[in-house]
Amino acid sequence: MNVKEMAEEFLVCPKCRCSLIYKKFKEKEMLVCGNCMVYYPVEDGIPVLLVEDAKSVAESGLDLNDVNGLKD
Repeated sequence: MNVKEMAEEFLVCPKCRCSLIYKKFKEKEMLVCGNCMVYYPVEDGIPVLLVEDAKSVAESGLDLNDVNGLKD
């Protein structure tokens, strides 16, 4: 099972428990929370779902239109 399938199937944001959306941006894989507006990195195919490792979507350069409205 790949990261995208895991996100769609059962992974949730560790902070708010909303669904995560898989994105690939500038050769980096990430899982994005549309509720918290943060993303979690995927390193070597492994999601790093630690709240302290979450990064702001706004600062990433990711198109906010891709994640707005993804709240559960």
